[in-house]
Amino acid sequence: MPAASKRVASTAIKKPNAKIPTQATDFTDVHDHPDLLRLGAHACLVARDAVMNVAEGLANASSLAFVTVKECEAELDEIDRYVDERIAGELTAASPKRVKELLACLKFVLDLERIGDLVLTIVGRARAYGNQLSVQDRADLHDMCRILEQMLTLVHKANAERDVGPALAAHRLDGEMDALRTRIYSRQVSRRNRDIALSLEIFLMAQALERAGDHAKNLAEEVCHLVEGRTMRHQRSFGK
Repeated sequence: MPAASKRVASTAIKKPNAKIPTQATDFTDVHDHPDLLRLGAHACLVARDAVMNVAEGLANASSLAFVTVKECEAELDEIDRYVDERIAGELTAASPKRVKELLACLKFVLDLERIGDLVLTIVGRARAYGNQLSVQDRADLHDMCRILEQMLTLVHKANAERDVGPALAAHRLDGEMDALRTRIYSRQVSRRNRDIALSLEIFLMAQALERAGDHAKNLAEEVCHLVEGRTMRHQRSFGK
């Protein structure tokens, strides 16, 4: 794994207006690090960085944390473009094993870029409506961020170690994301004299996180397919 840089992993909530530091190495130029598999692994950490900073922004109304989400999303976009430009040339000269890994990397980066897009949509809504969130809504959205962060940590570990165990653990966590999204939705529709516009914004934040969880689940499935050569989809007995 690349050495830690400005962002060093931390799960503790920092003081207001602080940026969550994380583990992803800051690649100022992806062209300086041309190995696609390494970039794919790095992208997983960048996506996790984005989620960690959304959690910080929700917990402490940290504007600096929200700015960092945008930086992470831009980096994911750059990685996605670079991999897309390079993948065809890499595949033509690759061994069968390398082809399999490169295709998995392509899928990885695509899902991670979409996670970046989804968490960025939360930033605008949190900035506009964050001070109107109830304690329960804020706590549930924060919990969804933390679960998504855990899913990405497990996926990164599974990919780095070519181990299906962490991938299966990440896959199971998607159910917790769904349950929190449902709880937030149920609370919004059951409130009396509710602000319909605010309830909609809260639900859209929860839905974005739930969809990001689906993409993280896809990543877990991709690791299992890469390691074991079979898909988890439509196989209820997989991993039991």
